[in-house]
Amino acid sequence: MRHLLALLAVTACGGAQRADMSEGERTYRAKCTACHRPYEPSKYTPQEWTASLDKMERLNKVHLSQAERAQILQYLTGDPSGAPATSSKP
Repeated sequence: MRHLLALLAVTACGGAQRADMSEGERTYRAKCTACHRPYEPSKYTPQEWTASLDKMERLNKVHLSQAERAQILQYLTGDPSGAPATSSKP
């Protein structure tokens, strides 16, 4: 019985978090976590996220609209513009 109550409590908390998700996080979870677990945005730099998204689209033949790509990058990089990060190398 305790296990059932614990499961119900966890499920209820998960639903509350979903309501607080940004559009970018929802898009990220819908498009990216079908193939792998979700990663924390702080795991990579903006440049690494941009390169990773490019790679995932190319290798996994995932098609993202411009809007979806911008939403995902906005969520992962914290950049409100959703613009791809560019390398700082000359």
